[in-house]
Amino acid sequence: MVKATQAYIELKYNQQMKELRNLHRNAYDYVIDVGPYKWSRVHCPNRRYRVMTTNVAERIKSCLKFARQLPMLTLAEFIRNMLQRWFHDRHRVVQSMRH
Repeated sequence: MVKATQAYIELKYNQQMKELRNLHRNAYDYVIDVGPYKWSRVHCPNRRYRVMTTNVAERIKSCLKFARQLPMLTLAEFIRNMLQRWFHDRHRVVQSMRH
C-alpha cells in the first residue's frame, strides 16, 4: 500500500494497486472508495509541499554532506547554527525590501 501512495508514475501506481488487490481485496476496495486523489501522489489534484523537492531541501542536503560525519550533538549544533544564520539573513533581506 505504501508504494502505491508514493508512486509518482501511474504505471507503478497501477502495479502496486494490482498487487494490493491480489493480497487484500478489502483494503483495496476501501482505498478505492475513499478516493485515490486523497492519498495517492499520482492522482493528487494539486502540488503538495511535502512531496516536492525544493531548492531549499537540496541546499540543506548539500550543506549536511560534510556534517553527517559529525557526532550527534555537534551535528545538531551545526544544523541549528546554519538555520539560525539563514533565517537571520532572510529576515534582513525581507526587512530591506519593505523599506
